[in-house]
Amino acid sequence: MNKSNLLIYFTILLFGFLGLRIVQLQVLEHDKYKTLAKNNTTRSSVTRAPRGIIYDRHGQILATSKQSLSVIVYPSSLRKKTKKENVAKLLSNFISLDYDELKKIFDELDPSTPLPITLDNDVNIETAIKIYENKKYLPGIAVEEQATRYYPYHDNAAHIIGYVGQINNRELRKGKARGLGLGDLVGKDGLEKVFDNVLQGQKGEARVAVDRYGKSLDANTKQQKANKTIKKAIKGADLHLTIDIELQKVAQDAMKDQMAAVVAVNPKNGEILVLASEPSFDPNIFTKPVPTKVFNELMTKKAFINRSTSSYTPGSVWKPFTALAALEHGVASNNEHLEVSDAVMMGGFRFGDWTGKKDIMNLSEALVWSRNTFFYQIAKRMKPEWISDLARLFGAGSKTGVEILGESSGTVPDPKWKKKHIKEQWFPGNTLHLSIGQSYILLTPLQVAKMYSGLANEGFLPDLHLIKNPRREKLNPAVSLSKESMHLVKTALKACVRRGTGQASKLADVEVAGKTGSAEVKGYDHSTHGWFASYAPAEDPEIVVVVFVEGGGHGGSVAAPIARKVHEAYFNRKKEAKPEGAK
Repeated sequence: MNKSNLLIYFTILLFGFLGLRIVQLQVLEHDKYKTLAKNNTTRSSVTRAPRGIIYDRHGQILATSKQSLSVIVYPSSLRKKTKKENVAKLLSNFISLDYDELKKIFDELDPSTPLPITLDNDVNIETAIKIYENKKYLPGIAVEEQATRYYPYHDNAAHIIGYVGQINNRELRKGKARGLGLGDLVGKDGLEKVFDNVLQGQKGEARVAVDRYGKSLDANTKQQKANKTIKKAIKGADLHLTIDIELQKVAQDAMKDQMAAVVAVNPKNGEILVLASEPSFDPNIFTKPVPTKVFNELMTKKAFINRSTSSYTPGSVWKPFTALAALEHGVASNNEHLEVSDAVMMGGFRFGDWTGKKDIMNLSEALVWSRNTFFYQIAKRMKPEWISDLARLFGAGSKTGVEILGESSGTVPDPKWKKKHIKEQWFPGNTLHLSIGQSYILLTPLQVAKMYSGLANEGFLPDLHLIKNPRREKLNPAVSLSKESMHLVKTALKACVRRGTGQASKLADVEVAGKTGSAEVKGYDHSTHGWFASYAPAEDPEIVVVVFVEGGGHGGSVAAPIARKVHEAYFNRKKEAKPEGAK
């Protein structure tokens, strides 16, 4: 066979092989290569579900999502150290994070993260243009329209609602069962955290057109017609709260520039109307990485402490419960009059009063004017367990069970408690301190609100709650006391506001009943914690208001005026809402 024939056979064989290969590619494996071609121009993209909305009792939106321009980073595009440094240096000129903060974020990125990480949001058009103009030098960086969590009332109710942020490794281990992954946003505090699984919703999936580098194409690019929703995202469930945000604002405005807390509840059904703490913070700042300077300022101000659920020495707001214990055990009556003065001596120790004025008083007057020396004399006749046990029946020393995290249980001491925790015996002087709300007692403002709800309801305690749920609106029988004891104490609380230490809370057309408290504590330049616990109307209570001012001074001077503003706002709004001509 000559060379020309060999060439002909070889050519025929070659074209035959090519033909078979074409048949294989275009016919036999058509579907496979169609998919591969599709994946070269599009990629699968997880779409976040809209987070559920949080409403107040009147339907005002407390937490929602809004569309904004966000600066994002795709972790898979920033793998090399040099690239991270260069991008951080340039990008720091355009957004709120500096070089060191950006570098730290980039160093901690996991390249396998499927979702982009938000670096800044609510950026203006000028910033977006600068980033677009420098996109050649900013690999992995993009500006996209995103749904951002938004809190329209800013620092009002922040300690209730909490905030969201990027999921961390610890949260990821727990969240995998719920389909959470790197790059997801989760609740970090408050109700956002407690009800994260309810608010989260279900993710969707879509195919998105990409360029040859794998980045999403601009919205005006023709190829974006290839975008297709595979699975639609399902919005998270909404939460409806018992909080009245307008009343909450009144409380927080009244506390400004103080370390304080206000709790207001409906004693009839346990709905919490106000749960306020100052200083506060704006949860909107956590929708992106927080600059170190901003975070440190909030830490210095102790803005993250929820004082409404933290425990403090209660002082004289405790005295009504000492009075009830003394009356129920028959060691005191309103017919007995005792001398009050600047101090009582016992065992060589001096137990002082807040004033040196001498007088003769009965139990009711001692409550009206909060005279320590009267209660010292009564306490000498009492076992400490009488006081502690009765207070526990009203909820002292136990968490209320409110739906947010971090609630303190407080402390109600007695001889057994002291032996266990302090490793000391109980001394007679401890009972004297216990009788006036000093010693080792610690209560939260929320607990005090529950206790005074029990007084307002003459022994029945409501189940305090933040989530609107009619099935929970009931009273739980708790304390069985004589009507005579309860009547004496409640009458004294009315007189305390009418003509005693609580006069700064007095309203013109609604009678308020209440008790001041000034708890001596160390570390506040010899000042005291100021308390005021109250309810109104006195004869048929529908709101309990408790105010606590940390290291603020006398309760009648610093706490009672705040309570008056809250009571006043509540009844003014009620009056405005009443139809014309209604009684």
